[in-house]
Amino acid sequence: MLADDFFLIVWDTTGTGKPRLYLQGLTLGLAGALLGELVLENRVTVRGARLQLLDRLPLRERVADGILADIANSPQHTDVRTWLAYLAQRSLPDVTGRLLGIGLLECVTPKLLKHKQNRYFATEFGPAVWPSTRLRLSLVRRRPLNPYDMLLAALVDACGMTDTVVEDTGHRPEAHRHMTAVLAAMPQPLSDLSRHVSAAVGDAVLTYRT
Repeated sequence: MLADDFFLIVWDTTGTGKPRLYLQGLTLGLAGALLGELVLENRVTVRGARLQLLDRLPLRERVADGILADIANSPQHTDVRTWLAYLAQRSLPDVTGRLLGIGLLECVTPKLLKHKQNRYFATEFGPAVWPSTRLRLSLVRRRPLNPYDMLLAALVDACGMTDTVVEDTGHRPEAHRHMTAVLAAMPQPLSDLSRHVSAAVGDAVLTYRT
């Protein structure tokens, strides 16, 4: 699932067990990825600032189906930023719960109260690093991306994490050029969604720094 891959990129599950991104930006990125799962499956679409329900048919996945039900039950709420803010409140437990449920993560709860953030560690190295590795190779080698990886790349970029994925500074200029091309070629619903995530994260950065 898209949000699972996004989490594995922005959380250091093979090292410190801590997030690589400040928490508010991370939860907004996860919220965008959770909406993106529904967009990719043609359950909802994004047109400009509006989120529109297309199909109530469940995906048979607990988290995605819960969000789909929320959208279906709240037709009065169509603003994408409203849904991002709402889902950000639950996106971290939703996604980590899903990964814990399939056995890809294990959680370590800090013993000291002053360290309240749980640490999450991958149970398998390969699956944990594959989303980041796949994205890095695609950007550096200028490979074509399918819509799923287009949106994953756009969300990573919206959260300012592209340089974290592309660790070699010598490869970053080429990666950024390809990222620009990817963003320009994205289908409109994915492009609109990623732009709203970028704007929400940008607002959160200003709040975080003040």
